[in-house]
Amino acid sequence: MKKTSRSQFLEIVNAHLSLRDQGKKYDPAMVKVAEGIKESRLQLADAAYYAIKYAGNKATIHMFETQDSKEIGITNVTQAKLQKDRLFLCNRITLLGALVEGDLPDTGIALKKLQKTTNFGSIKAISGLQNGVFTLTANKKIIIDERPMQDFVTDGNTMMNLGTYYLESPRFIRDDEEFEFMIELGEDAPQKTLVKVVLAGTSTVPA
Repeated sequence: MKKTSRSQFLEIVNAHLSLRDQGKKYDPAMVKVAEGIKESRLQLADAAYYAIKYAGNKATIHMFETQDSKEIGITNVTQAKLQKDRLFLCNRITLLGALVEGDLPDTGIALKKLQKTTNFGSIKAISGLQNGVFTLTANKKIIIDERPMQDFVTDGNTMMNLGTYYLESPRFIRDDEEFEFMIELGEDAPQKTLVKVVLAGTSTVPA
């Protein structure tokens, strides 16, 4: 059975408490979080950070960008950073796609409405998407390095949510550093492609 992201979170931060108590090298930020939880100043909550992007005619797709601002139905991330005082353990990623029916909107407002109302499904339905690679970068480090997009093709697997990949090594994303999820394709995505990514796990929130 897979560990929950909550149990993984606590396991990691408490390990740093133990390292400190043993006089060994530890991460002060992790100790601060562990103490905050023990003292009920912080609590843990399920969390998910998402973005929807128009990917048509692009071979490189940046899902979180510094010019982004929070807008419900499009993204809950501003400037590719978490909210202040958040420490987020990402243990799974969901990636879905959609092909727009009919003509593409000719204004930014209309495109936003389309993003907010589109139903997303398996990336397998979009030509070439499953043959690309994805990279997740946070805290100025590579967390996932050019893994195949095929990881998100979970069609027919009743034991897993559609389009979901579980990280083999769950990693923290800190609130003071930009993070990036990038898709690279061998050829441009079809003209009417929309892509949605969801980074899910556990985050600190004020108690």
